[in-house]
Amino acid sequence: LSGKWHVGERPQHWPRMRGFERYFGLISGASSYYEIIENQPRKRQMALDDDPWSPPDSGFYMTDAFTDYAIEFLQSHTSNKPFLLYLAYTAPHWPLHALPQDIARYENHYDDGWDALRQERYARMQALGVIDENYALTPRPSALPAWQDQSDKEDWSLRMSVYAAMVDRMDQGIGRVIDQLRTMGTLDNTLVLFLSDNGGCAESVNGRRLHDPNTTVGERGSYLAYEEAWANASNTPFRLYKQWTHEGGIATPLIAHWPLGIDGPGRIVDEPGHVVDLLATIADVSHATLPQTDGTSLLPLLDTQQYNWPDRTLYWEHIGNRAIRQGDWKLVWDRNRAEWELYNLATDATEIYDLASEVPQITSHLQRRWEVWADSIGVRKN
Repeated sequence: LSGKWHVGERPQHWPRMRGFERYFGLISGASSYYEIIENQPRKRQMALDDDPWSPPDSGFYMTDAFTDYAIEFLQSHTSNKPFLLYLAYTAPHWPLHALPQDIARYENHYDDGWDALRQERYARMQALGVIDENYALTPRPSALPAWQDQSDKEDWSLRMSVYAAMVDRMDQGIGRVIDQLRTMGTLDNTLVLFLSDNGGCAESVNGRRLHDPNTTVGERGSYLAYEEAWANASNTPFRLYKQWTHEGGIATPLIAHWPLGIDGPGRIVDEPGHVVDLLATIADVSHATLPQTDGTSLLPLLDTQQYNWPDRTLYWEHIGNRAIRQGDWKLVWDRNRAEWELYNLATDATEIYDLASEVPQITSHLQRRWEVWADSIGVRKN
């Protein structure tokens, strides 16, 4: 494993205690990409295998370090047995940190603002066949200013340029990993799964008081986020963001590449999957036997164009936000509104028309199902 851990800060919970043979990365959830900042309530931690690790004083950029160690781990694999590499980049998580040469490629690229970008992306997604007429473009939240009314346009445009540069650097790193697999002669028979863990992040980090106002966004010493207006553009055509269990928070793309295993490459498969399916898929591909898991192998979606995907119920809970999906029906709870909303995703994929009061029998049925699931796994509901 190379990259972010964020499921246990104490050494007894680190990756090698959870089954990984090698580890390099960020034990914590987020950090400066250039250094470990000392003066914050909870010091960030990095580790190499079982030992704490600190970056050098200069020349360090976290995304590149994750890539370097991922390649090193691949190079050390000499067995004919299957291998699993989990490469968990933090990019483009805040803070907005990117290298100058990458930022330069996107300079002034976002000067037209978030409204124009959202319309442009929506049109392109339609043209590419990624979405259909059931994906209506949700309106910009009323609390967000129109770009034409926004002050400091230059600053906000630069923030999005830095965000794009962070994604670019990650993409370069993925290319280097792919090149390593090609060099090893294993690329064609390696299943590569690439996904994001959540939708765009609307959070501000100004309250952390880690930003040096004498720096420019992207540089060491800066500490900023791209915030809600750009997150809304990132989440086109959905509404809401990371932390929520609406589609803007949980609907992310999954790209699969496996030349010897995928029949009919280049297809868009519009079936609901869940991160719990990844372990089941990896076990299926490697012919491993696992204890009972909640996930379903995605292999039927990859190895044939004629698949029979099972109907099933999916559940979510995150910091008080809740959701359950059964078929095309999705019941979702926004902790701020404190009430259930019901959507038919077959006709309203972007969750605009709340049907909870119109079909109360479905609402109550799904609510009971969610409660049973939550009780079974110990969800804290307050």
